[in-house]
Amino acid sequence: MTRFTAYTPARRAAALSLLLALGSAAADGTDTPAATKATDEAVKLDGVEVTGVNSLKPPAVNVGNKSGLPLERVPQSVQVLSADDLDERGVRSIGDALRAVPSANVGNPRVARYQSFSLKVRGFLADQQRNGLRQRYFEDVDASAISNIERIEVLKGPGGVLYGQSAVGGLLNIVTKAPQEQLGASGNVSFGRFDQKTLAADVTGPISREQRLYARVTGEIERSNTYSDFQKLNRENVALGLSWQPVDAVIAHLNAEWHQRNTANNPGLPVTGTLRSNGVAELRRGLFLGEPNFTTLNAYAPLVQAWVDIQLSDDWTLTPRAQYSGFNTDLQQIRVLAPQAGNPTVINRNGRNGQENDGYSVFQLDLAGRFDTFGFEHRLLAGVEQNLERSLFTQFNLNNVGSIDVLNPVYTYDSIAPAGTFAFHSVQNIDTLAFYLQDTLALTRQWDVTGAVRQTRILADNIFNGAADATAQAATTYQVGSTFRFDNGWSLYAGYNTGFDLEANAGSRTPSGNVAEPEESDQVEAGVRYASDAFRASAAVFRTRRKNFVVPDAVDPNLFTQAGLVRVDGVELEGAWQATRLIQFSGGYAYLGAKVVRGDADDSGRRLGDTPLHSGNLSVEARLPAAWLEPKFGTVSLRVTGAYVGSRNLTNTSAVELPDYGTLDVGLHWAWRELSVDLYGQNLSDNRYFTATGSSNFVYAGEPRTVFVRFGWHY
Repeated sequence: MTRFTAYTPARRAAALSLLLALGSAAADGTDTPAATKATDEAVKLDGVEVTGVNSLKPPAVNVGNKSGLPLERVPQSVQVLSADDLDERGVRSIGDALRAVPSANVGNPRVARYQSFSLKVRGFLADQQRNGLRQRYFEDVDASAISNIERIEVLKGPGGVLYGQSAVGGLLNIVTKAPQEQLGASGNVSFGRFDQKTLAADVTGPISREQRLYARVTGEIERSNTYSDFQKLNRENVALGLSWQPVDAVIAHLNAEWHQRNTANNPGLPVTGTLRSNGVAELRRGLFLGEPNFTTLNAYAPLVQAWVDIQLSDDWTLTPRAQYSGFNTDLQQIRVLAPQAGNPTVINRNGRNGQENDGYSVFQLDLAGRFDTFGFEHRLLAGVEQNLERSLFTQFNLNNVGSIDVLNPVYTYDSIAPAGTFAFHSVQNIDTLAFYLQDTLALTRQWDVTGAVRQTRILADNIFNGAADATAQAATTYQVGSTFRFDNGWSLYAGYNTGFDLEANAGSRTPSGNVAEPEESDQVEAGVRYASDAFRASAAVFRTRRKNFVVPDAVDPNLFTQAGLVRVDGVELEGAWQATRLIQFSGGYAYLGAKVVRGDADDSGRRLGDTPLHSGNLSVEARLPAAWLEPKFGTVSLRVTGAYVGSRNLTNTSAVELPDYGTLDVGLHWAWRELSVDLYGQNLSDNRYFTATGSSNFVYAGEPRTVFVRFGWHY
């Protein structure tokens, strides 16, 4: 439910455009020109207050600012999480945001090393992008850097045609906040359990109205303890957004960000004592089994994005884009291994320290437009993309990491300095050049057919401890789909889309000695959507496959064959209902029938690890009648959200099971004039649950009961 607070003209404009996105809006919309016009008119409506019944029709946004299609014409599931939704749920990380996506795995908590490695959609990993450009390394600096997010577009399933190398589960496209024409500012400060302290600010407005140059600065600082012993969380992020329209036909955009996070490198908790009994005592969620005086994780990185929309004519636009992102980290890491034989409360460990410095550059040129042939309208997108990836990683193994007694931990490096030996020095350069073409043909006013293809060429140079290896590969991905829109708010869609990934097969050799080809993925999906002012819903059935990944050869386990295949057959439901002017329901459900069809000898035929069969969420938001409080006492709303995640195997091969669990979150919001107060309670029932890490040795504890309050101000 969009909040009814005193907004400045700029914030009213944002509210009016986002009003259509309520909660976790999904896959329908109206054409972009209409939405743009509505936003422009909203900016001029100085003094107008937002009242009345909220519309549940989702916004008219182009997926990744790139597809050229409004959501209702995309033949693939898309769910939009608006800034209002993130704010009202008290979201503190990208993983928290995904709790509103029925088929998503929200991944590891904020105390974990890198959250992105655990975020999944429909059973598979999901990549992150910013404004339609792949982040690659940047997303691992600070998963809690959400102060510059306008919305998150969740494209479910492979998206290899428009977005290149991408994860099987889908894409999380983060759209950043755009500068506004009117001066506006907001800020908030939060305090909570575990000594949480966060300060955030957002300022926007004109630099020169005559030159049509506008800016926006957002930033956030956190200094908190955590529920984990010895672990603090110190982080900062700042962003600058610029828009400049020197002439009517040209609009230039800049998004520049800096993220930094400094914390302890948390090794997690052993499986024995958490998921499996150690015969003595259940381990505390806050138990720290690293080295308090040694395990530091310091990550920092810049991101610079620029793009220009050049209106060549009424029907054609040329858009060049460029991005540079970095990732720099100094890491000291202790790893939790299996318990000692015969003594399940003493856990073996090893460790490493090292440094990683990565750079990732993207250059794109898109030509988008429309034309007619024989009375049929075409929407065409043609583009070329170059990616330059540079990665440098040096590691030393620690020689004197001792085991640790989980019932009486004694830390090795309180008195003994770490001793290490050189492990490896890796230099990796990957260059990709891609050409892509998408055409959406309007057979009738209501019926579209979309086809797209992408050809990617890959050159990779790897130097590992002085030994060089160079490879040249290619990948072709394509998509076909169709949508049909009825006049009464209903629409149908069906599609087939493919993707590829380089990382899983990197460095592997087949029995013939050839370098493994890129792993492949595909998805076939059909769905139905409905949208009106008071009700929105979508339902999809799909089969998503990860295939062609390397598995050990049946004859020689030192070699690999590209025979791997994992399949997820699923159903996903999602929607929202404005029951009355004061009460709104939203939520969803996902069924994921996941199976390893062909894998290692130990996991073939088993259920895909860390993939629940059933999961879902339900949110109820109520607002007190205006007559009770306004205008003297402001507005009050209450939001209650419940989520359920079914049981799942820890890994493909593990017999250990992650139990099912549920969480209950509550948010209470009060706003009066320019002031607001939010009180959030998360996991109020304090359910004990754990998240998978990809390892059979350790897990992360989910966040315990957390309560925090946020004081806000808007100008």
